[in-house]
Amino acid sequence: MANLTFLQKTRIQASELLDDTKTYMGRLYSRLGEVFTPASPFFQIITVLTELSELIFFYIEDSTVEQNIITAQQPESIYGLARLAGHDAFRGSSAIGEIRVRLNTSANSEIAGDAINISANSVIKSNGNGLEYILRTNNDQFRIEKSNFNYIRIPIIQGSQESQTVTATGEALQSFNINTKGYTDHYATRVSVNGELWSRHETLYDMMPDTKGYLIKTGISGGLDLYFGNGSFGMIPPAGSSIVIEYIVHGGEAGNLIDSKDITFKFQSEGSDSSGQSYDLNKILELECTLAPKMGAYPETIKTTKLIAPLASKSFVLATPDNYEYFLSRYGLFSYLDAYNTTDDGYLDDDNVIYLFMLPNAKKKLTKNKDYFSLDVNEFFFSSDEKNGILGLLENSGQQMVTTEVQIVEPIAKYYRMDIKIRYFEGYSKTNIFTDIRSKVSDYLMNITRRDRLPKSDLIAIIEGIDGVDSVNIRFVSETEETARKNGYYTSTTTTVTPSTPTLETIGNGKQKFVFFKRNTTTANVNFAPGAPLPESVIGLDSFGDIILGKQEVAMFRGGWKDQTGIVVPDDARAGEMAALSVYFDEPPVQNTIYSTIQTQNRKKM
Repeated sequence: MANLTFLQKTRIQASELLDDTKTYMGRLYSRLGEVFTPASPFFQIITVLTELSELIFFYIEDSTVEQNIITAQQPESIYGLARLAGHDAFRGSSAIGEIRVRLNTSANSEIAGDAINISANSVIKSNGNGLEYILRTNNDQFRIEKSNFNYIRIPIIQGSQESQTVTATGEALQSFNINTKGYTDHYATRVSVNGELWSRHETLYDMMPDTKGYLIKTGISGGLDLYFGNGSFGMIPPAGSSIVIEYIVHGGEAGNLIDSKDITFKFQSEGSDSSGQSYDLNKILELECTLAPKMGAYPETIKTTKLIAPLASKSFVLATPDNYEYFLSRYGLFSYLDAYNTTDDGYLDDDNVIYLFMLPNAKKKLTKNKDYFSLDVNEFFFSSDEKNGILGLLENSGQQMVTTEVQIVEPIAKYYRMDIKIRYFEGYSKTNIFTDIRSKVSDYLMNITRRDRLPKSDLIAIIEGIDGVDSVNIRFVSETEETARKNGYYTSTTTTVTPSTPTLETIGNGKQKFVFFKRNTTTANVNFAPGAPLPESVIGLDSFGDIILGKQEVAMFRGGWKDQTGIVVPDDARAGEMAALSVYFDEPPVQNTIYSTIQTQNRKKM
């Protein structure tokens, strides 16, 4: 049996291996049916060896697949390979916001001491989502004097603070796996050794021999992995030292609150005066939300880890557009995120600028009975507070290069209306068809991520699948074209870049830089005859009638603008009349015969 050439590489299943063995034994001894039967000991040995061989092949295949992050399926394999690539799987983040508090008018008579003290990490609860938030401060407490009736601003973070304690072994590169329940904030962690707060670092090479620092990573098998230095890179905690790890367990995106004047919180913790007497803070304080909690995010999925791990910066700095996309995409806040530079435009003064074009995930803002056409337009774009929060994340990361600037690109909303002409079958309700069309179109517009153009064919295919629809035609109407035809001219813009004498200019945030080039923009009005075709770049529509999108442009099917006759387009979806979404039904309906039904079903299956 030493010669196994009878086995074929393409037949490695247990049944195939057994069949090939039986065939070989039959040729060799010519008495297969007499002595080599399922009851014979040798046949049973061969059966067991065949099964073991198949398991070995399965193991080889699985081990090979799990060595590639693209083909790997096991979470431990994916997280381990991502760690080797320098990627620390994102554990999610807590929503952060701000409140302000002050003593109410009755506080003086109720407080016995000369001030009220609010402990750090005091808990407040939202009446909106029912989640708890923590007051954050670097001090032990907030102190409000009885004579002070001014507001005090306090940062808040969603979640609850937990801690665990371990004991140092005194060994170099000692590590601990901290088992946690729920989501833990990726950044809000603190580690202290014998009561002294140590600093967090990204790699061992960031630490000097006397640096009291640590590394904390997402555990490959869950929880947190905590690492200390080896004496050459980072100090080693002395044997027997008490190590306390503090972290925040959060609710991810559930902690985000929509900006509103109705955001209310209630204190769950008590305050005390200088004599130690306790007070119900809800009775003596006025509390207002000045910045709605935002930036809460769930942990990244395994699918996301596989996609973004290769983009991780090996130097742990934000230097290239890919690095910025990698850092921000982990938060799950975006329906579209594009980081880019303009090193190829001939204008050298902004070659060190990383531009961020970002659109929020508006789907997460939908509530019951809301859709694309009823959601507030502002929800499709980041607010000033949200953009400041994103810039704050980048700044607080400590990974930005000193020579790199970040600018958030303001999206340019290009308004359109959508006219849909429907031929429908008799026996179907126009109201139901209209409702289905509105729902399908809304879902499409809320989920589309394509940034170069928006083709009519996508929507036509979707609407043709609705019961009762025989044929569809769609026309996009551009606000830009309607305005131009109403005025009789359109505006042409030309930009040129020319060298100039170096000048020191302020670029914002108190920063200055030398500018060596001038970007000159000129505009001119171009008249045209009534009914004449207009350039695609002006109206935003190509020869097919599809929408063309520039790099900063966002197509919005909403009303509030005037057509060429001066009539304001209603910001709504309507049947039989002009609106942001207009559905017109061709009359009379098509007879619903057996022939037409079969043809329609065949078309929808194609």
